[in-house]
Amino acid sequence: MKITVSPAPALCIPTGSFHLPHAQSGFTLVELAIVLFIVSLLLGGMLLPLSAQQDIRYQSDTQKQLADINEALLGYAASKLAADGKPYLPCPDTDGDGRENRVGNACTSPDGDLPWQDLGIGRQDAWNNAFRYRVTAAFSNNAVGFTLASTGDMRICDRADCSGTILATGVPAVVLSRGKNGASAAATADEQENLDGDIYFVQHSISSDGYDDQVVWLSANLLFNRMLSAGRLP
Repeated sequence: MKITVSPAPALCIPTGSFHLPHAQSGFTLVELAIVLFIVSLLLGGMLLPLSAQQDIRYQSDTQKQLADINEALLGYAASKLAADGKPYLPCPDTDGDGRENRVGNACTSPDGDLPWQDLGIGRQDAWNNAFRYRVTAAFSNNAVGFTLASTGDMRICDRADCSGTILATGVPAVVLSRGKNGASAAATADEQENLDGDIYFVQHSISSDGYDDQVVWLSANLLFNRMLSAGRLP
């Protein structure tokens, strides 16, 4: 038996030119410019040295720690009452055990390390340096607490001689991170001012001359407001 196979029908293809829609033909110049801009931003971030990126992260982390310490000091004052029923702030730690040091009712020294165990907070900044702390005597006596009439004795300036901008006066407490250089023998006059044991402190942005301290202070008005809200004053 003979089987005949018929040829397949011819496929008809239009002879005219076939064009993709314009939107599918590739990037427009505007789209290409946007892509290049995004790539340049990404490359810029990648080109920043890893050490610089780490410094920025550590500075940010330390600033958050300092803010938390201020809150812890406020909480301490709200929860502690002196013998006269008024609130008080902790004394500095002068022997390295994380707890305040007193002689009788007064602080052993107005200046020292942060009493981190008493505050229930971390001891060190992001560079593993202990936080420094100074408090006014009128705010730290645990026999006679502070009142709305109490005045802090510290001043915050933007340079060592305090001849420039005065950032704050009448400050009852200051907390300090010595920064990346951890300077105990200060690298600059401004850092020396922060470590010389007096009532003057310097705070400004990190500078190329070596200053990298980070300083926060407890505002007397904020402290009074919190104590009023907590019913600890007047």
